[in-house]
Amino acid sequence: MNLEEIIDAYLVESDEFLREMESILLKTENKNPSSEDLNAIFRAVHTIKGTAGMFGFQETVKFTHILENFLDSLRSGSIPFSSSMTDNLLKANDFLSFLVLEEHKGNLSKKKLESGKEILNTFKPYLENSDGQNIFNNTTTAAEKGKVLSQQTKNNLKTFVFQNYLISFRPNSNVFAEGLDPYSFIAYLKKIGKIVSLKTITEKIPPFVKFQPETCYLGFEILFASDADLTKVQKAFEFIERDSFLHIFPPGFGIEDLVDLSQQLPEEEIYLGNIWKEIGLLSDHEFLKYLEILKSIQFGSISMSESDIPLKSISLPENEGSLPSWNESNQQKSTTIKVDSKRIDNLINRVGELVVSSANLNQLLSGIDDSNLQEASSQVIRLLNEVREISLKLRMIPIGDVFQKYHRTVRDLGKDLGKQIQLITEGNETELDRNIVDKLGDPLTHIIRNACDHGLETPNERRKLAKAEIGTIILRAYQEAGNVVIQVKDDGKGIQKEKVWEKGIMKGICSGPLPQSDEEVFALLFHPGFSTAEHITNVSGRGVGLDVVQKNIEILRGNISISSTPNKGTSFTLRLPLTLAIIDGFLVGIANRRFILPMDIVLECLQFHDEEKADSSRYFPLRGNLIPYIRLSQIFPEESKYQSSRENIVIVRNGEKKAGIVVDYLYGEYQTVVKPMGSVFRHVKGVSGSSILGDGQVALILDIPSLFERTIEIEKMSIE
Repeated sequence: MNLEEIIDAYLVESDEFLREMESILLKTENKNPSSEDLNAIFRAVHTIKGTAGMFGFQETVKFTHILENFLDSLRSGSIPFSSSMTDNLLKANDFLSFLVLEEHKGNLSKKKLESGKEILNTFKPYLENSDGQNIFNNTTTAAEKGKVLSQQTKNNLKTFVFQNYLISFRPNSNVFAEGLDPYSFIAYLKKIGKIVSLKTITEKIPPFVKFQPETCYLGFEILFASDADLTKVQKAFEFIERDSFLHIFPPGFGIEDLVDLSQQLPEEEIYLGNIWKEIGLLSDHEFLKYLEILKSIQFGSISMSESDIPLKSISLPENEGSLPSWNESNQQKSTTIKVDSKRIDNLINRVGELVVSSANLNQLLSGIDDSNLQEASSQVIRLLNEVREISLKLRMIPIGDVFQKYHRTVRDLGKDLGKQIQLITEGNETELDRNIVDKLGDPLTHIIRNACDHGLETPNERRKLAKAEIGTIILRAYQEAGNVVIQVKDDGKGIQKEKVWEKGIMKGICSGPLPQSDEEVFALLFHPGFSTAEHITNVSGRGVGLDVVQKNIEILRGNISISSTPNKGTSFTLRLPLTLAIIDGFLVGIANRRFILPMDIVLECLQFHDEEKADSSRYFPLRGNLIPYIRLSQIFPEESKYQSSRENIVIVRNGEKKAGIVVDYLYGEYQTVVKPMGSVFRHVKGVSGSSILGDGQVALILDIPSLFERTIEIEKMSIE
């Protein structure tokens, strides 16, 4: 298995652990964590430490080692938990997240590492024996490790045999004081063979203030090639072997012997495995096998397969409590697999091409009078539809993963602004296309920050208004008519329409008296550079925010609306498509051109009679109600001599309202592969994308909300 793939798995797994850890810590400000919570936090840090050690990410290992000591003391009860610790633990969580993301890239500056040490210093007063050496160095003894391989496992693993000597040497700390030179053995070894590789172990070197010049803090791992026998090699150490740790493996030892040795050396097993890989003793595959054996010691079983080790095998979580049986474990593993998201995107792209090819094939077969051929074609289309549905679901993920991080955002903003704020999330299980979820982060962050800063009052202001001191923001998601609706609602002071309109007049954006329509007033908030903040702060006031939100949402083929009630709060509503890849469309046409409406917004189709054509009010009577309509031929003029003898109106859902679109032809349902518009046409209102039809023609996909908005703007320009 490629090590880069395992590093990717390490990053994904660590991110999951850190998000879980943050979620638990945020709850500890209001109540003390349970023993289960503390164990979960400890396991997260312990697992990240073990996997980081496998790759030699030493800064991550050092940081997590001290944090692990502190957490171990918390869960054992030797240190009582207090809510004041939460802030420092959250900072530690943030810094650990930084280490995980950046150390494998080599992007660690000294300044940033110093900030990590400052965080660790907040935990030192709580730790027993917290001198520099005990905290920063791994001092686990063989007795503390206490687990060895069974003889049967050793016999089963006699598959890897090494052809050189391995010398593990840890000189006694007083060898310098006794006048002995550890370097002398190196000179002797060079006379009887070749030192292939040598690694100096420096883990025991203490901080400078505690350093003793006459004390030996070093250890050595040596890969040695020689034809000399074991006795002759041992003579190199006969003068300095007393009270030191020395173990020499002659040629012919195996991985199981290395595991035994790792139980006796003072360093941690994964760290030692990384060193043996560094000196060239272990290949990538042998290194992974070594890790698999270590894991088997904890879990009590080992797979004898010579195939690549699963991604999850790199985790070495602490064994606490009973473990599932082999059969149960196998069944659990088989239910979930990790797949590179690029592979899923590639699959969906290929399915999209199949949809286009299938439509083309179906069109070619429509004129052939062959029942068997038609039946086979229908069967292929049916199976293709099923494949399409399955492939799209592979890219759907719960939106709760996005919502989770905003608990921390609200907490930190509340402290900065001197406000008490709680965030309530609803509909976390609502699924959305991963590509949309990835791009939702910034828009939602802007809206939530605005709610904290502009929307919610301070505790004193809320008391005067007879409100609860703690302000509430509700983040809700649900599906509606094939779309996902996301609402951000607060119970604050609401939007002051008069103030917004006055600000718009001052900036020259609008003029005249305050309109009755809330939509017209709130539209000013999305104007670039518009802000009602009286003072510039770290949170807001620079006029950058809602215009960016609107642009990002429009790129996702969605729309955003605002509703607000004075002293009761404001609600931002985002409507987004479920997926960006393939949609069910409804094909319509004007003259020789064809357009696609998202099927989820189409309610019904009716014939458009002559008397309605002359209706200058642009309202269509529908069962006792009047609904607005537009003519598609006026928005997209088509130069064609051919005119249809009949017109039709398609009733669509425009947000919470109904509207009509007058077209010439109704072609029916059509599976649509969405192709993004080029950069030149990206900002054209009324169009969200394009699709290639079965006959090779291009059909534009209509964006109904922006299409009606464009119509309103055209009418305003004509009036002026």
